[in-house]
Amino acid sequence: MAKELRNTIRLGVFVIVGLILFTAAIYFVGKQENLFTPRFHISTIVKNANGVQKGNNVRYAGLVVGSVEDITITNDTTIQLHMIMDQKVKKFIKKDAIATITMDGIVGNMVVNINPGPGLAALVEYGDTIASYSRYGPSEMLNTLGNTNDNIAHLSFKLIELVENLNEGQGTLPRLISDSVMAHQLNATIYNLHLTTRHLATLSQQLQAEVAGVSAGEGTLGYLLHDQTLPHQLEALSTRLDSLLFIQTQPIISDLQKSSADIAASSTELKAALQDLNQGGGLAQTLLRDTAAARNLQETLANLNQGTARFSENMEALKHNFLLKRYFKKQEKLEKTNQ
Repeated sequence: MAKELRNTIRLGVFVIVGLILFTAAIYFVGKQENLFTPRFHISTIVKNANGVQKGNNVRYAGLVVGSVEDITITNDTTIQLHMIMDQKVKKFIKKDAIATITMDGIVGNMVVNINPGPGLAALVEYGDTIASYSRYGPSEMLNTLGNTNDNIAHLSFKLIELVENLNEGQGTLPRLISDSVMAHQLNATIYNLHLTTRHLATLSQQLQAEVAGVSAGEGTLGYLLHDQTLPHQLEALSTRLDSLLFIQTQPIISDLQKSSADIAASSTELKAALQDLNQGGGLAQTLLRDTAAARNLQETLANLNQGTARFSENMEALKHNFLLKRYFKKQEKLEKTNQ
């Protein structure tokens, strides 16, 4: 009986120790895998998973903060990575964070790195989708390296062909190397171009100096540009010229008007004389009957009419002349005032 009791006690102690060890193991494993810490879910969309699998680590600023929970093929061009993260890092990840897929070491597993964004966005919320940046994977890098090798080989072939042409003397460059006359001519051309450039630089400096002098008010042009009294002086000069022209031309205009009045009076008297000739006798009647005398008189009258018309035209032209225009305007104003 005592032996069975001891066996039962031993079994109970063994079971209790086993449960304690099992519980401790579960606790330590759960703590290691963050099974008992609060979590939140976010996701990102990429074009190529680059070997990412469920359970791969998710890092933020180089620290492991979660893992890849699930991978979903959205369509033929995009893949969505579902990540489960520690709740304690939620206050650091913002909506403008960027996820990238990189390799853990040289030949390690693929990991998802979350890098802070460039702006001041709000914090992520449960179920948010952040942006991603796709880097070149090993296959793309090998393809790029292969294309680079092909380009280098093609460039080497062209370089060899160019060297062969140089050795054979084909093209302009071999002629420059071998032909001393052409080389001297090219050297002279370059020297002349250098001199021309120096002359242009000197001319530009002189022009800048002249412009600076004009801006500072130096010289005639600078004086004209900066003198504030010049417009008033020009206006005063114009006024004096107008007065001088009015004084000098007034006697001439008066004489012309007097001559015009005399010509008009003579024309009236001539018309009266012609009427008397037509009605009376004597010498006038003889002139009327004499065709030669009549023709001479008609020519005289025609010449007189032409002279009167030309004089009227000259008077009208004088009215529009810029030197006498102001005088006639003043005369018109005086006539209107007198009326």
